[in-house]
Amino acid sequence: MASLGDNSISPLDDLPLSDLRNIWFQHDGSSPHKVSSVQQYIRDTFQQQVIGYGGCVEWPPRSPDLNPLDFFMWEYIKQRVYATPPPTLQELKNRITDTCASVSPAMLYNVQREVQSRVEMCIVAEAHHFEHDR
Repeated sequence: MASLGDNSISPLDDLPLSDLRNIWFQHDGSSPHKVSSVQQYIRDTFQQQVIGYGGCVEWPPRSPDLNPLDFFMWEYIKQRVYATPPPTLQELKNRITDTCASVSPAMLYNVQREVQSRVEMCIVAEAHHFEHDR
């Protein structure tokens, strides 16, 4: 498995190949992700399973209403991690790890259904801005 540097270890390195085959990378178009070494890592790791910038599946750039990380995950993590200020860096890391581990399959299923709903609204709006009233 490729890494981003000599001392870099990817969280994907520990996944069995059979699991890795089911993972898609959704490229958000962020400038740091466009660096050639990062692009090479993405191609080596995800091959044809890239959504968005440089991928085989196109995705509207800067579309937070269609990105589960933007409309669900970051808010979910921030609400739990910062319910009270973490007293130490280690406590911050622990809270982030615990919060990510608390995301259940049922939650992910609901997020997937929400993506479908949002994509349908985007199609109806012909990819123009649309109000999301949920």
